[in-house]
Amino acid sequence: MTGRSAGAPVPAPAAAERGGRRPFGPADFEALWRRDADPWGFASSAYEAEKYERTLRACGAGPFGRALELASANGVFTTRLAPRCRRLETLEAAPTAVALARARLAAAGHADVAVRAGLVPDDLPDAPGAFDLVVASEVLYYLDRPVLDRTVDALAGLLAPGGRLVAVHWTPDAPDHALPGHVPHDVLRGRPDLRRVVADEQPTYLLDAFVRA
Repeated sequence: MTGRSAGAPVPAPAAAERGGRRPFGPADFEALWRRDADPWGFASSAYEAEKYERTLRACGAGPFGRALELASANGVFTTRLAPRCRRLETLEAAPTAVALARARLAAAGHADVAVRAGLVPDDLPDAPGAFDLVVASEVLYYLDRPVLDRTVDALAGLLAPGGRLVAVHWTPDAPDHALPGHVPHDVLRGRPDLRRVVADEQPTYLLDAFVRA
C-alpha cells in the first residue's frame, strides 16, 4: 500500500476537509499514485533510505528461499530486498503502483519478482508454512482491529518454522490510519508463536522482527 516519508504523513483528502479521521482505502491509494509516481519520496528521501537500511538489517542477510513483501508501493524497497531472496513475491493495493514497481524491478534486473495487485488479507498467498521472510512495512495500521487480528493470524501461518516476520510502522498520529502505529506491534508482540528478535524504537517509527517459534 504505502508508507511514511520524511516525517510527514499524507492525509486522505476527505479527512483533511472534515478535520476528522478517515482511513485510506484502495481507491485513495490508486488516486494518490496516479497523481504522483513517488508521493512519499521513497526514491529520494534520506529518512526512507535510513529506514530501509534498518529494515534490511532486521530481515537478515538471507538468502531467503521464499519471501513476501506487503504493500510494495513503487518497488524502491523491493529492489533492495530482491538480491537476498531466491523467490520474492509482493502484494500491493494500487494497480498504478504495481505497474511502477514492475518497471523499476525490470530496470534493476529483478524482472523475476512476482509483483501482484491485491488486498491484505484477502489476497495473501494460500501457502501455509511456505515463507522464510514476510515484510509488513507501513501497512497494518490501515486495517481495523478485527481485520488486523485476522491478518496477523494469516501472516504467522505463512511463516515456515524459524521464518522471520519484519514489521515497520509510523507512530505519530495520522488521520489516514485506522489504528495508531503501535497497535500492530502490540498485537505481534503478544503472540506466543512469535519470538521477537529485533526491537528498534525510533522517534517516528517502530521496527520489530519476529521468528516463528
